[in-house]
Amino acid sequence: MVLGRLRNQRGAGMIGCLFMIAIIAAGMYAGFQFGLPRLRHSSYEERINDAISAFRQQPAEDIQRQLIQMAQEFDIELTPAQVKVSNVGGQLKIDVTYEKLIDLKVWQRTESFGVHRSAVP
Repeated sequence: MVLGRLRNQRGAGMIGCLFMIAIIAAGMYAGFQFGLPRLRHSSYEERINDAISAFRQQPAEDIQRQLIQMAQEFDIELTPAQVKVSNVGGQLKIDVTYEKLIDLKVWQRTESFGVHRSAVP
């Protein structure tokens, strides 16, 4: 009982609590920084899967433009070089590849993302 009282008087319990809160906050920040790009990519990929049947009747240039516009809705910046589309005789092939820099202020990592779909009539 006396030891517990002395510990509180020195502030050791408070320092440990603040340290744990800082560790938890750092973990949440890192999880948010890594998780948000993955969530955006997953939503973008799902949107492509939903629209792939409508793409079969369109020229490749129109599909490419639509894919880039869809990506912007999910805050994904794509260039035409990152989106490759071929649509010959209804055989549609879509390849989207891009990278996203994850910056944690003390550590950086580049994550690669890709969507590769083929649809045959």
